[in-house]
Amino acid sequence: MTSTPRRIGVVGSGVAGLTAAYVASRTAHVTLFEADDRLGGHADTHVVDSPDGELRIDTGFIVHNRRTYPTLLRLFAELGIATQPSEMSLSVSDQGSGVEYAGALGATGLFPTRSSLRSADHWRMLAAIPRFHRRARAVLSAGGHVGDDYDVDADQTLREFLADGGFSDHFVRHFMEPLVAAVWSCDPETSLDYPARYLFTFLEHHGMLGVFGSPQWRTVTGGSGTYVAAVAAELQSVRTGTKVTSVRELSDRVEVTDGNGEVHAFDAVVVATHPSHALTMLESPTTEQAEVLGALPYSANTALLHTDTSLLPHATNARSSWNFQRPATPTGQVTVTYDLTRLQRLPTDTHYLVTLGGEDLVDPASVIDRMEYEHPLYTPASVAAQRRLPSIDTDRVAFAGAYHGWGFHEDGARSGLAAATRLGLTWPASTPSAAARVEPGIFRTTIRHTRRTPFERSFEHSSHLWLVDLDDLPDHGAVARFEARDHLGRPDTTIRANVEEFLALHDVELDGGRIVMAANPRSLGYCFNPISVFWCFDASGAPAATVVEVHNTYGDRHAYLVHPDEQGRARTDKAMYVSPFHGVDGHYELAVPIPDDRLAVAVTLHTADGRPFSATVTGERESGVEARGWRTAGAALRSSALIRAHGIWLWARRLPVRPRPAHHQEGVR
Repeated sequence: MTSTPRRIGVVGSGVAGLTAAYVASRTAHVTLFEADDRLGGHADTHVVDSPDGELRIDTGFIVHNRRTYPTLLRLFAELGIATQPSEMSLSVSDQGSGVEYAGALGATGLFPTRSSLRSADHWRMLAAIPRFHRRARAVLSAGGHVGDDYDVDADQTLREFLADGGFSDHFVRHFMEPLVAAVWSCDPETSLDYPARYLFTFLEHHGMLGVFGSPQWRTVTGGSGTYVAAVAAELQSVRTGTKVTSVRELSDRVEVTDGNGEVHAFDAVVVATHPSHALTMLESPTTEQAEVLGALPYSANTALLHTDTSLLPHATNARSSWNFQRPATPTGQVTVTYDLTRLQRLPTDTHYLVTLGGEDLVDPASVIDRMEYEHPLYTPASVAAQRRLPSIDTDRVAFAGAYHGWGFHEDGARSGLAAATRLGLTWPASTPSAAARVEPGIFRTTIRHTRRTPFERSFEHSSHLWLVDLDDLPDHGAVARFEARDHLGRPDTTIRANVEEFLALHDVELDGGRIVMAANPRSLGYCFNPISVFWCFDASGAPAATVVEVHNTYGDRHAYLVHPDEQGRARTDKAMYVSPFHGVDGHYELAVPIPDDRLAVAVTLHTADGRPFSATVTGERESGVEARGWRTAGAALRSSALIRAHGIWLWARRLPVRPRPAHHQEGVR
């Protein structure tokens, strides 16, 4: 086919089919076929009437993040889909041995009971986790070579890798198997058959090969059904309840026959179903298509939406977003229970849960709905077949599905885009939003303070400043970590939640839009940011507001909300005692342009006496240093020491000290 297709058929309305259909609809007429009576596949939102009001609860696709879901996020951005932070944690319960703990919930999660504190096996397992991370990263960085006498074969399974590494049965049973089984919704025993290197690539990609550094996970506000409906509204023809029985490729067209016997002719077709279904509907599959599609197995899962909390850990401190539970007997069923109330931050005290496995363990009276899902299984043979997938596409028929990747929503979206591209369709690039143009990084800065009255005095020094996305905060442990206690709001929540709460007090709603912060992290137990700047964007990526947070050396802080002009300039009345040589009178002239490869922040104090003081921070982006948090470890301490030294110099020259009024942190405490 030499011309761009104008009539496109898409079979299957999971995320792969929806993305392919959306991309194709930009330049062609699209007909979407779905055998089910609803669109979305694993994007499955249930509307539940509760005493707290109507709840929209997801039971398939639930979370994503801004680090590893670029295709999905582009789709969300174009459709105006709002998202919100989620809470990700995983608990493990073994009813036979009594083991119970949770990750990502702090020390109380790791040691939820006294018996866990006393367990030597538990301590040894926790100590082995960093060793596993190092060994797995070595496989990726050294092309499989881990030590002088150990190399990882491309087809080596996770089971073989763990045995070669000398990891204990306790580690395998209570850490490794639950992690893989929970993430891929598979049987624990099957999880050990995953190809080791393939698994480690996924874990590294998602920030899971380290104790720190995981991305901030998010969920679609109002449920994933909102994006499904938005895509459907963009399409010219949507046929739900219409099963496709045959796809026949001819020299000048593709014929699609539905369950009613009706034949539809298209220039090209995207088949976005599970591989076994795709193979069944191909009228004349090639030998390679039959080999590849037939070598990609799936596992079926029954999922129950319910409110039976007996599927959660006994120890309250171990209850998590994801809960893996192993039964007391070998013949019992392993369950994985997702707490949607936590994951979606539902406005209710009731725990709405989805459990895979153990259907007979859930109180029938608590069941709201029953679903059937399927997930890809990964073995050395299926991964080998997966590598051949690009070769089975033709000029008129392309295949898509999450099985082209790791089986997650981004994999499906990316494969849908790739299928559309393979058929000669393009996704016209939109002008990047202001939010999309801001890239996190570390800036090497120059800080300058200038006093003009009653005499001139200035000092200047070099430093570093981080620019970070509040949904994907870097975490280098004690060396560099961003914590809520160092900024406005409550210390027991997240920085983003506090900023959003502060914005809401001023009637600014971001609807899940991005927040980028310029500040230094807490390092070696110390944090001081004279100025932190938060650039806040709405769901479309347009600037919504800027928050300038000022800290003084007394431990006070105050946040100013401003709406800068196109040059980043704004004005706000002064409201906090910052220096012992200034009162709280006057106003600030601010310059806070959205940063690119250059960062520039300026503050000038205006009083009845003129412009007595100004401060600037300017800098250039450094490359290749974000992972080395130690480079900035002394920045906050040095800035604090120099500010104090400057104050002592002024005091020694008898500059009058102004009385310090009491200051209460604004808005959110």
